[in-house]
Amino acid sequence: MASAAMSLAELERWLQDRVDRHPAATSIPMLDGYTAAIVAGPVSMSPLDWICPLLAINADAFNHGGTPEFAAISAVALRHNDISNTLSTAPDRFEPMQRRDPSGNIDAHPWC
Repeated sequence: MASAAMSLAELERWLQDRVDRHPAATSIPMLDGYTAAIVAGPVSMSPLDWICPLLAINADAFNHGGTPEFAAISAVALRHNDISNTLSTAPDRFEPMQRRDPSGNIDAHPWC
């Protein structure tokens, strides 16, 4: 899956290009917060049920490797697994992907 995944920088550009489709996330901090909530939430969810709205894609995108949509799915799955592994094995090492404002303060709003 790692070889099929786009980088996080590519994923952010791809999300920005899809703003008119209304993905649940339009930036990496938003995607990271959403994914962390899925991992830490009290119930398990099918990847189709949360990745499709997250990326504003159809479920059929899971069936077609080699597409930008599949590369985005792969990137999200890798981040999900990374968050899950960190929270399971070393929760004190988890670091949300957050940006800083011009004065250097963390802007947690998009992640939340």
